[in-house]
Amino acid sequence: MSKRVQTRVQQESQKRRRRFISISVITTVVLVVVVLIIRQSNRDTVEIVSVDQEVPAYADGRALGSVDAPVLVQSFSNFPCPHCRTLATGAALLIESNFVEYGLVRYEYHYATFNQSVGRFAAEAAECANQQGVFWPYHDILYANQTGARDQYSESRLFAFAEDLDLDRREFRSCLNDGKSSAVVQKDAELAAEMGVNATPTMFINGEKVQGSLSFEVYKEIIERKLE
Repeated sequence: MSKRVQTRVQQESQKRRRRFISISVITTVVLVVVVLIIRQSNRDTVEIVSVDQEVPAYADGRALGSVDAPVLVQSFSNFPCPHCRTLATGAALLIESNFVEYGLVRYEYHYATFNQSVGRFAAEAAECANQQGVFWPYHDILYANQTGARDQYSESRLFAFAEDLDLDRREFRSCLNDGKSSAVVQKDAELAAEMGVNATPTMFINGEKVQGSLSFEVYKEIIERKLE
């Protein structure tokens, strides 16, 4: 083999090695990206805390209790708000079991998102669930899965919550994607502004403004005073 031919063979061999290395690097990068996407997807849709799917017999949309109850509690909350979660999983449940169930209080939940994108999107999802008659279980699953993470109420997780509660997936997706619940959320935002709500949670107990997540005893004292 002449020196020229030998040089050409070596050059071709080097080209093939470089192409092989390039392909290997690209393949590795693609695989890493795919694995990361799958892991993120799994985090978004699998790690869900389930809740009781039963809707209370005295539920009326986003309200609990009779319209004829002598005391009206209007609760303005935001799903990403940690203090709202404390209220929803603590004192609000005691108000329900001690007063709502006995026809003494009507408890209304109002969306107060202050146009924060995450809170508004979660509120719109809750309202889509409300349109299927499942507001309270969806309310519970949102607070049960409040993590503080950036993706806590990502689109995929909101859909996963709906699926976990056996909602009509097509109807829910159409409602959320087409903004069919946004007008209701906006109406609550306007009501919150009109009533001077500037922080969450804020309650009005027969018109008396109470801010923050307080102990049940505080709400109990106010409610009993209103019942006198």
